Amino acid sequence: MPATINTQTFPDFTRNAEIRWRERFELFPKVAGILYDVEDVDVITGEESSFGYYSIAKEKGEGDDFAFLNVNQGYNKIWNVYEIGGETKITWKMRRGNKYREMDRSISNLAVSVAKRMEVDLTHRFTFAWDTSYTNLDGNTVDTTIGDGLALISNVHTVKGSATTFSNQVPNNPPLSKAGMEAAQKLFSSQMLDDNGELIFQNPDTLVITNNPVDVHIALQYLESVAAPLTVGSTSTANSNAGIYNVFRGLYDLVVLPYLATTAQGQHDSNKFRYWFLADLSMTDALLKVLQRPQFIPPTAYDGREFETMDWKYAAHAAYALCVVRAQWIVGSKGDNS
Repeated sequence: MPATINTQTFPDFTRNAEIRWRERFELFPKVAGILYDVEDVDVITGEESSFGYYSIAKEKGEGDDFAFLNVNQGYNKIWNVYEIGGETKITWKMRRGNKYREMDRSISNLAVSVAKRMEVDLTHRFTFAWDTSYTNLDGNTVDTTIGDGLALISNVHTVKGSATTFSNQVPNNPPLSKAGMEAAQKLFSSQMLDDNGELIFQNPDTLVITNNPVDVHIALQYLESVAAPLTVGSTSTANSNAGIYNVFRGLYDLVVLPYLATTAQGQHDSNKFRYWFLADLSMTDALLKVLQRPQFIPPTAYDGREFETMDWKYAAHAAYALCVVRAQWIVGSKGDNS
């Protein structure tokens, strides 16, 4: 029979609990962080700015000085660190009765809670990409504007050094399809401006979708050249598409965000189930500033026990900030033809 967990066996139990917490935290699928430029920081607030490209080089006459090229400082965006966390209790009855399964589940759920909150927060910058703010599950207003004061996805984005605007909204919000992806590609090749108002070319490398099975299957068919089970309109089990490659094969990495189609409270939102984005992650301007990486906080052996209940408290904690400065690296569609 296992020994009763008490102050003598507390150190071993806590060490094992911390190991178990870390294992469960690492096992939780963390996807949205791929879309961010992640940096550890040691301050609670800061400012990010975009630095524009130089203007196009000028012709130089023989014996003439070089022309000074124009470069404009882009927009700024202030970020502020906030904290997340939670606690759980290992009760006297659980310890006395050697309820290891319940204790293990309590520690594991603590790890899942923190990992899930970070994943939801990082994902919701794209869930609410057409909004300038949203009210999160704590009832707090989250500012989702980028440097130009507009939503991440907009058809009237501005640049600081020019009156010309650009769009990163896929026209008519098409669903994920060949025509939709070509419309998204066209935005990258015809719309993106630097801070001088001059056209820039960015190469999208990542397709971002919800976990809607329809769009997942479409993406796999396009990006991996996985043939559809049947040729469209066919009643035969034979598939004339088998072995035929398409122009999208291997063109983009695929990122599936499980919490993209959710409400601010983390519940499923059918209105967002067809959202998709095309992004150039080599130039991402989604920033994750980490002041405290998720950590497990155990009590001490003797003063970590509540006198009133004889419970032991364990907690998890993290602190970070999110912001997006520019929009030229991503385009988006709501996927509903609206």
